Amino acid sequence: MSEVIVRQSHASGTDAVEQLIQFMPDIRRCHTVFSQLERQWTWIALTGKINCNAIAATLFDFIFKTRDTFGQLRQDMTGMLAEKLLEKAVREMSPVAQVVMDIIKRNLYERTADVSFLATDGEIISFLQGASTDVAALRARLAAYRAKYSVYRDILVLDTQGRVCVQLDTRTPVRESNDPLVAQTLAASEFVETFRPTDLSPDGRAALVYSHVIREEGAAEPLGVLCLVFDMDGEVADLFAGMARFAEDMVILLLDDKGEAFASSDARQAPVRRSYARTPADGFAVSSTGSSTTLAVSRPSEGYQGYEGQAWQTHVLRSAQRAFASRPTAELDVALVRREAGFSAQLTNIEEQASDVMGDLTLAALNGQIMAARQSGNAREDERMAAQALPPILDAVRKMGIEMEREFHYFTDGLLKTVTASRLNDASFLASITVEIMDRNLYERANDCRWWALTPDFRRILARPAVDKASLARLEDILEYINSYYTVYSNLFLYDAHGVVVACSQAAERGLYGQQINEDYVRRTLSLNDSDDFAVSSFRATTLYHPNSKAQPTYVYSAPVFAPEGGQAVGGIGIVFDSLPQFADMLGDTLPKDSAGKVVEGAAGYFAETGGTLVAASEAHTLPGETCQLQPQWLALGQGECHSQLESVDGVLYAVGCARSRGYREYKRDGRYSNDVLCVVRLPI
Repeated sequence: MSEVIVRQSHASGTDAVEQLIQFMPDIRRCHTVFSQLERQWTWIALTGKINCNAIAATLFDFIFKTRDTFGQLRQDMTGMLAEKLLEKAVREMSPVAQVVMDIIKRNLYERTADVSFLATDGEIISFLQGASTDVAALRARLAAYRAKYSVYRDILVLDTQGRVCVQLDTRTPVRESNDPLVAQTLAASEFVETFRPTDLSPDGRAALVYSHVIREEGAAEPLGVLCLVFDMDGEVADLFAGMARFAEDMVILLLDDKGEAFASSDARQAPVRRSYARTPADGFAVSSTGSSTTLAVSRPSEGYQGYEGQAWQTHVLRSAQRAFASRPTAELDVALVRREAGFSAQLTNIEEQASDVMGDLTLAALNGQIMAARQSGNAREDERMAAQALPPILDAVRKMGIEMEREFHYFTDGLLKTVTASRLNDASFLASITVEIMDRNLYERANDCRWWALTPDFRRILARPAVDKASLARLEDILEYINSYYTVYSNLFLYDAHGVVVACSQAAERGLYGQQINEDYVRRTLSLNDSDDFAVSSFRATTLYHPNSKAQPTYVYSAPVFAPEGGQAVGGIGIVFDSLPQFADMLGDTLPKDSAGKVVEGAAGYFAETGGTLVAASEAHTLPGETCQLQPQWLALGQGECHSQLESVDGVLYAVGCARSRGYREYKRDGRYSNDVLCVVRLPI
């Protein structure tokens, strides 16, 4: 498909506007209405000139000039209407493209830590060393991991020759691999990320594989390779479903580094395994194929915490006909929008010019009527007849001017409503996607604590009556290693069956040793009897989280640690989420930015639990843990639902969107944990 690239600029892409204006019904109606009015104006003015020229030649010259002035204003208005409609269409597409890619990169960043840690798993190492030959037991271990991290569709353990020792997915067995990634991984000091067809995934499609060399701790000689195969189908299905509410007339594609699509939200309209021309990072494209014209926007990832990953892009396609289709808008206070919306002055300026022209025309018509009254008693018959004919003609011209002015007002009102409705939709979209990012991030926290609780050394050591010095050093080493990869935590700690802290990942936190944590989440954790269960603290200030030496509110995720032989929990692991920077990043990543990359002035967002506890806010004057006022219509939202409204604050108009969390995969959906969060986003209009 050949695409004409048009860079978006302050000129609003004049070439693109001319190409797309035929698909804008509002513009077509504007042309039709004003063309009819201008023709009627011309007929009336010509009639007047024929019948009244003897006494009003100068007046009718002015009337024709006024018609031309209205015509120029009409051209200016339709041009601005078209530019604003194009700007709106692209602005609705761009965040969809950007957010999809950023969500995926956040997800894949977590995978790099997963494979790095799982490659050190003691049971995998023992198996490759020959200490165990129980394939079923190791497969059960991998299945337990897969149960916690449901983002993987297969896990494989290979020896150094590429032979598959254990595979989780027995429905598509792989005996050995000749893929170069095996040798590459054996030679690498860290994880390897591969995206292409591979014999590790026999379906012939490109697979995303995270691999890491497996070594005994402290040894240089490799024992094998661990491969985690990412569930790309499940990931994009959930992501596209979440986007559908706001991108129902768009097709979302994921493109590889060559521009070939490997995922599509609508493969019938935009098939995979086809190349698409990517647009500039700050632009859009218009493509024409036969009778079909399409808008396109591509956006790359901006990376996440230094992780760049694959050179993928999101590519969003939108039919021009649907992008500019007239849609009913909710009842809006247009007077409020006219008075306080930041963009309204540009649109109403033409309307004001039309009012000025109409004022001049009214004055000229009044003068004409005075002149006609004076001439009505003129002795010359032609002048007397002209004087009698002039008033009704001037009245008709004045009515035409009033109709022109009314139409300017009508179309300006329509555009004000359209742009405002679009901003309201933007606010809903950003609120929904931001709370989804939060759910996805915290899903990983629930997975982490449950998996780490299965660490054999944790289970073995906590099952003893006491932790000796050597065992403590071992626990600290493991916790430090985990924390070095999973940097979203301020501390990881282990506690015994009485809730007493026995080990921490951070040296600065080891003053906690011997302290009992009398918190409900610890009691709940110790009462659990299933390794798939976990507990989460309330969001409130805790001495376990004290950035800047002051206790701050956060979530602590906790999972039970069971003895090797099972039975009652012998302790638990607690992981302290570094909430201040992490939640701030989530809000900051989705709020709109200016050309310098700073959040647009006046744009803001916050997370709040439905009970009214503020979890995080982009504005410095609001602090986590405070109580905030939540509006009844927000609290009435169901899971995954959103709402938007206009709010006026100190003479500035905002679109305010609120969305309720819907969970991610099984997290907050399987009944194990319930914690509804609202995200509120405010955008200046």
